[in-house]
Amino acid sequence: MMLLCLLTALLGFAALSMGMSRHQRDVLGKVLPAATTRSVKLAGWLLLAASWAAAIASDGAALGSVYWLGALTFGALVVALSVTRLSR
Repeated sequence: MMLLCLLTALLGFAALSMGMSRHQRDVLGKVLPAATTRSVKLAGWLLLAASWAAAIASDGAALGSVYWLGALTFGALVVALSVTRLSR
């Protein structure tokens, strides 16, 4: 269940980064339409919420929330390094 938490956190941050026009240009070479950008941002937030739900289901509210913060840190770091590398 914690692997699910990590993966959904990673995908959530990836979606949130793709919700920014700057990252869209870096990764895709173009800017997505506004409606698509809003949908991608919403999907990112929903994936982060699903990540928290998976962490709580795995280890309870107290410890699951702590693990979730670690998963968020890991996901944000991987996405930040990936986008930085792609923008070169």
